[in-house]
Amino acid sequence: MSNDHELSALLQNWTPKVEPGSGFNRSVWMRIEAAESRKSSLEPLFSWIQGLATPRIAATCVAMALFGGILLGGLQARSSQEEQYLQSLRPFAASALAR
Repeated sequence: MSNDHELSALLQNWTPKVEPGSGFNRSVWMRIEAAESRKSSLEPLFSWIQGLATPRIAATCVAMALFGGILLGGLQARSSQEEQYLQSLRPFAASALAR
């Protein structure tokens, strides 16, 4: 416990001896302005994403994605069935050409 008391007394008496450079404030403000300009260039993207947060728009997006997935899946299944049918006819076509 005495070590904690000694450490507290030492920290209370300590003062930093390093002074910031002459351009310290200027460089800090330049970094802050650069960060704000980067933030403002991404703001339209964030506002668009926040617009999707409304329930109507989100429900519409989900419905469109679901409908599009079902449509593409149906088209893929149809082309696959047609391909299987045509391959099943290939042996008959070969025998017809051999005659």
